[in-house]
Amino acid sequence: MKHAKGILQRILQVIESAPLRMTRKRERLLAALVALDRPVSAAALRDKADLPASDLVTVYRTLETFEGIGIIQRIPLEDSGSLYELTEPNDHHHHFVCRECHRTERLDLCLGQELEKQAHTLGFTQVAHLMEVYGLCEDCQVAS
Repeated sequence: MKHAKGILQRILQVIESAPLRMTRKRERLLAALVALDRPVSAAALRDKADLPASDLVTVYRTLETFEGIGIIQRIPLEDSGSLYELTEPNDHHHHFVCRECHRTERLDLCLGQELEKQAHTLGFTQVAHLMEVYGLCEDCQVAS
């Protein structure tokens, strides 16, 4: 796993402290996220966890739960859908996303505080933001 070895231990601590029952399906999905070690679609995650096709709703619910406790990050795709990645508990970051192959790279830049200040100046409260940058990766540029 490219993340620090302790990330899984920190994630398990978050799960234990959350009011969350760790079912066998949740365990399998978490193991699949660790094994894949890259942002993936819910369908790819379901396949890696070896769950039946009918369990896609369960996968989405579990991903939503994991996102709610801050152990995964949802990466919205430009055309529709999302990718999901395991992350440090409550880590917040953005991505470069290839429009063709959906390769993602972490973008260690966040303008959240600046955006929040400007939003408050304009009278907005309870501000949240999503920011992903879309383009073509080198491999997809060559293939075009």
